[in-house]
Amino acid sequence: MKKVSIIIPVYNSEKYISKCLDSVLNQTYKNIEILVINDGSKDNSIDILREYEKKDDRIVVIDKENEGVAKTRNQGIKKATGDYIMFIDNDDFIDEDYVETYLKNTDYDIVIGSYKRTDVNDKILFKYNLDEKSIWSKYVVLAPWAKLYKKDFLIKNNIEFLNYGIGEDVYFNLLCYSKTNNIKVINDFKYNWFYNNESVSNTKQRGLKKTVDITVLLNNLLTFVDLNSEYNKYFLERYIYWYLLFSGKQASKGDFTEQYNNYIKWLNDNKIKSNIKPLFLKGEPFKIKMVVIIFRMIRKLHLIKLFSKVYCKGE
Repeated sequence: MKKVSIIIPVYNSEKYISKCLDSVLNQTYKNIEILVINDGSKDNSIDILREYEKKDDRIVVIDKENEGVAKTRNQGIKKATGDYIMFIDNDDFIDEDYVETYLKNTDYDIVIGSYKRTDVNDKILFKYNLDEKSIWSKYVVLAPWAKLYKKDFLIKNNIEFLNYGIGEDVYFNLLCYSKTNNIKVINDFKYNWFYNNESVSNTKQRGLKKTVDITVLLNNLLTFVDLNSEYNKYFLERYIYWYLLFSGKQASKGDFTEQYNNYIKWLNDNKIKSNIKPLFLKGEPFKIKMVVIIFRMIRKLHLIKLFSKVYCKGE
């Protein structure tokens, strides 16, 4: 019977970690190891984790100083004893047959699933449906959750998260994709991605901080990403546009324009220009299609100053 290691990095999650752990303990598939790694929480998270550790011997608690989610997940990979690895964020939760559903597809190095977006009352805000037949589906959500990885595949290829502060999940999964085509997409909504307005992912990127330069991430990606692939070129272009839109609203007009110019220069210097037309890309959300179309227009017509004047709210 195959063993699954579930890795849960924890940071200041006293409000949500019990619900997360309860959903894991209630899995229909029982042969699991739950590695809960406290990344230097300043609240009562570690006390809650110790109580759960006493309740179930499948739970292994690791307490360490704060190093960030990349190093925390990398430590989890090294400590895992299972045949497969899954990641869960500490404020999310999973349906009771989550693990069992993914393990129906054990012939693959990676299994990628769909997800539900839920609020504090467990109301489903939306379901995100991945197209099982579209090559692009594996690029749409590059979070490590809602996925099953063969541990041997990760270890053999020395696959780890990039410890930079942004894009660690993008780096991890694109590195995975560069090493295998043995990937399966399934259309099952077993992972519940909780909308937590206080979470790091919803706060740290707002405002285009000058201490974060995504060209560091992008240059690391270029060491292994195959630029003969139109999908890879489109993803890099798309990532830059989405980062600017998501992070730039609270930036000043000057900062937004400066960073836009830097990232467009990076695309030009590296000759990254995709021929993919977003409207015809199967599996791509309509909202993101429009983001790419709008930024391509801004780029072509040199409208960045006008766009930043309308879009940016920062001083």
